[in-house]
Amino acid sequence: MSFHVDAMVILYLYGATFTRYTDHKALEVIFGNPISKPPARIEHWFLRLQQYKFRVVYKPGSRNPADYLSRHPPDSKQKQTNIADKYVHFVTHTAVLPALTVDDVRKATSKDTLLGLVRTAIQTGQWSSSELKQFKPIKDELSIDYTNNVVLRGTRLVIPSSLVQRVIQLAHEGHQGQARTKALIREHVWFPEMDKKVRAELEKCLACQATGQPSQPEPLRSTPLPNKAWDKLKIDFYGPLPTGQYILVILDCYSRFPEVEVLSSISAKTVIPKLDAVFARHGVPSQVVSDNRPPFQGHEFNRYMTKMGIQHNTSTPLWPQGNAEVEAFMKPLGKAIRTANLEGRPWKQVLSKFLLAYRSTPHSTTKVPPAQLLYNREIRGKLPTLPHNSKVINRHREAKQNDKEQKQRGKQYADSRRHTRTSKLRVGDRVLVRQKKTNKFSTNFSPTPYTIVAIKRSKVVAKNQQHSITRNVSLFKKIAEQAVSREEDDEDVVSRREEEEGDQVQEQYQQEQQEPRRSTRNTRQTNFYGHPINSGLRL
Repeated sequence: MSFHVDAMVILYLYGATFTRYTDHKALEVIFGNPISKPPARIEHWFLRLQQYKFRVVYKPGSRNPADYLSRHPPDSKQKQTNIADKYVHFVTHTAVLPALTVDDVRKATSKDTLLGLVRTAIQTGQWSSSELKQFKPIKDELSIDYTNNVVLRGTRLVIPSSLVQRVIQLAHEGHQGQARTKALIREHVWFPEMDKKVRAELEKCLACQATGQPSQPEPLRSTPLPNKAWDKLKIDFYGPLPTGQYILVILDCYSRFPEVEVLSSISAKTVIPKLDAVFARHGVPSQVVSDNRPPFQGHEFNRYMTKMGIQHNTSTPLWPQGNAEVEAFMKPLGKAIRTANLEGRPWKQVLSKFLLAYRSTPHSTTKVPPAQLLYNREIRGKLPTLPHNSKVINRHREAKQNDKEQKQRGKQYADSRRHTRTSKLRVGDRVLVRQKKTNKFSTNFSPTPYTIVAIKRSKVVAKNQQHSITRNVSLFKKIAEQAVSREEDDEDVVSRREEEEGDQVQEQYQQEQQEPRRSTRNTRQTNFYGHPINSGLRL
């Protein structure tokens, strides 16, 4: 046994009795006879292994697969597929495009049928062919360089269709944005529908898509208030604390009444008894919402929910806004614990006082104390109060109305501040998913594409060949489709406008030449003492 292997297994073998199999028959005899006198080389083995308690058992090599994982052959077809995919990925990402020369453009121009028609039209002045409609608006700028046998627009080369993609890829080697890439191309060359083709090519670049900015967030979705108290609960953990403990937070979505339990761990065996104690005080709810952390996604916890007849729903992974009510309660809870630690007081005792104050204080959304909505009565604190006969049913109506108004006001403010926009994602779209940036090399989105398979409100499920992922719709970015609707190039639009304006001037000039202009006089009626006199009555 080598030193590094000894260091790896010592945590598992030290202090335990184990069996070691070998296909060397002599080792079974040597280690099986403690009174034998082995040679110095074997004695060195004994000294190294004397701290372990084991017995050596002989097993023939034919029945002893010593290293099953390395000897077990994988699926050859899958391996070949992975190798082919990796090779294609390597070639496409490491290939270097050669520079484009004037000679390359000359050779491609001589083989391009459309540019052949353009050369003929330049020489004859006949632009009536429908195939030349993209060149007709700029016909006055086109010329032929007979030295290099290429077509020019001003001083720029006109690129044949066979070299357009190569030109765009060369201009995009630095992964500049669309505007700067088009500016670089326009500086040197020109080809029809430049804007459309550059946009379509750059939108296929996964590197630019992955490093690009996230899309605008979705408008806020407000959840309606449950019909009654303690019918829908949300649960989460606060911690771990420096003591190694956790705080289980249970919040009623109707009244915002919190229940808190201190736990030594977050295993299902620890959480379930605490839930039983809380349900014994307030009753069993109809629905419980949690995040996807342990133990909520485990089989034991879900079996307990089924046994109790509770519908268990989970919020969207990596989206704490889906559990906003509990997250909002965590802030004052954490402040109370930190304040107790700062003042040197027992934090558990301070926690009880905090809960009493929180439950008897009107909530910021409902404007009614949580305890009053849950118990249908006021709970007594340390502040003096006079008895009064207030109808509890009116407080429930007030809470529902306030909750609706506050949520609507908060939605309008959040949507306006975040400049939200409704997502246009659909099932079947190819998307990239937002990822956490760990360093300066990290990209905003994972470069691995996914395909959307399901959408439910703001929760989106996407899959690829490896696995499935569930996230909020705001964390996805659609990969633009390769097929882009036809759009005119900016320069084409300007040239077309100039041509249309020129045609209008020419047409107006021709009309003026056809209809000779006659000189006319503007006559006015004679006015004496404020009364006009008809010209027919004047002598």
